[in-house]
Amino acid sequence: MLINPWVRNYEKDDHVALGRVREWAASKIGGSTDYGFGYGTWVFIGAETVIKIDPEVGRPERFSHELAVSNMAIPGVATPHVLETGTLEGRAWVVLNRIEGSIAYNVWPGLSSAAQRKLTTQLADALAHMQQSRPDISMLHAETEDWPRQVRIAFNRALRAVDAIEPGRVLTQSQGAFAQWAEALDERPRVLCHGDLWFGNVLVDDDGGLTGIVDFDRIAMAPPDYDLDMLLRFWRYPWNFVPEQLEATYETPLDLELLAPFVELCRGDLSDEALSSRLSALELIYRLNLVKRFGWNEQHAEMFELVLSGNWAEGLV
Repeated sequence: MLINPWVRNYEKDDHVALGRVREWAASKIGGSTDYGFGYGTWVFIGAETVIKIDPEVGRPERFSHELAVSNMAIPGVATPHVLETGTLEGRAWVVLNRIEGSIAYNVWPGLSSAAQRKLTTQLADALAHMQQSRPDISMLHAETEDWPRQVRIAFNRALRAVDAIEPGRVLTQSQGAFAQWAEALDERPRVLCHGDLWFGNVLVDDDGGLTGIVDFDRIAMAPPDYDLDMLLRFWRYPWNFVPEQLEATYETPLDLELLAPFVELCRGDLSDEALSSRLSALELIYRLNLVKRFGWNEQHAEMFELVLSGNWAEGLV
């Protein structure tokens, strides 16, 4: 989600507390425990259950979004169900059932072209069912009542945050580009969007068939084209998302034609120009937030050049 109430300073984890939490999680899960990965959570994986814990103290509602979609049903595709919730030392936690399957980015490179197309089609079908779900919106903590306004607020907030970091030329270009793209930010009917749909949150069997979707940390009621945002980002530079040992395997962009089922599902009556503008605006905000977190560097400069050129959605539209 663009305005994420769970954002935090990831570099300042309380590692002493993490040690205590890890011991507690291992005891609660029982048996062997793997330490998982999550941008906004501490994750512990057992044989049958998964525990997610908020690193921040004093946010008891942290995992209400997991509860909101706990009973969601997608034919043939498993999603997490909440088994238990609570707090530990003031930190919210949730226990979820573990879903069988392999992480999609581990299996994808070995799939045939036909199997890759089948997986993307299955994932688009699952997303279509998700869009029909109607959870309790009050549990989602996503400010999406006025989508165009939220995108503009997110942009202005991100721009102010990098005012002393990013080169003035890029700041000026960003303002001009966003002003142009914002003309396409008209309101659309809102549906349930995953918000973080990439191969790290997709589970498959050995043949690449879709078995589950996980990590609903960024779900939101938003225009359907919002789910194209992360998909396009992952497709264009997958090496930035996968573990280090797989970076060489994903050193080139994925085939954008494989995103056709998602485009057909999510674009509605948007023109190519409007869809490109909306996705470019979201990517620009994402880029600004990365500069805020990591500072300005050559890689950021290259990505801003690509986004600001207006070619971000080239090949998709």
